Amino acid sequence: MENKEVVGPGKYVKYAYKLYNDADGELLFEAKADAPDEMVYGVSHEVVPGLIAAMKDLATGDKFEVVLPPQAAFGERYDENVVTLEKEIFERDGKLAEEVKVGAELPMMTAEGFRILGKVLEIDDKSIKMDFNHPFAGKTVKYEGEVIEVRDATPEELQPATGCGCGGCGSHNDCGECSDGNCGCGEGSCGCH
Repeated sequence: MENKEVVGPGKYVKYAYKLYNDADGELLFEAKADAPDEMVYGVSHEVVPGLIAAMKDLATGDKFEVVLPPQAAFGERYDENVVTLEKEIFERDGKLAEEVKVGAELPMMTAEGFRILGKVLEIDDKSIKMDFNHPFAGKTVKYEGEVIEVRDATPEELQPATGCGCGGCGSHNDCGECSDGNCGCGEGSCGCH
């Protein structure tokens, strides 16, 4: 009988899934089998905590489904993560950078060196209002997925990344938050990346 590798500490895992808003069934994100998300169990801190727990002890080919409240997924929405920054931060040669427009998601850096995404909400003559909450913050979400691969992680893969890591919405490819679900920045602590 073959001994199957299962998801657990020190294992490299590839997984495909669909992520839904549990309230209305809207598809929020999909990581397909030909472009799956990946993590090293117990090392990749950017993966949604409830998703990590749902995949423990699964093997290649096993399917999973889990509904997660905000605290176990993308965190709550926090008013303090909506900040107004000086317009000069976004200027190049005295002009507003072309990618800075309402609705744009911009990579930024916190004062602590964490990479985060901020969504531009408003632009006026002197400032830009941005939202650093994860786009799915405050939502109860449902994951439906499958484990694509499980194997021992290499020594290089076992080294944790510094700062906010990036993966998909299982591992936050959009870099919207850190593992504690609250990776916003304080007033004036971000700069263009």
